[in-house]
Amino acid sequence: MKNGKRLTVAQRMHLQSLNLNSENWLISKCTSDEWELMHRYTGQPKVIPAP
Repeated sequence: MKNGKRLTVAQRMHLQSLNLNSENWLISKCTSDEWELMHRYTGQPKVIPAP
């Protein structure tokens, strides 16, 4: 699995709009139609739609 990267301010705002705590998630893959997130502590993956 790829190493997760820290979120930008715009990415944090998008996660908060989806009721996700931005402090617990890292971006592992960012495409034009979806983002692949990885939980910071458990490593659980999650796919969300891009804004």
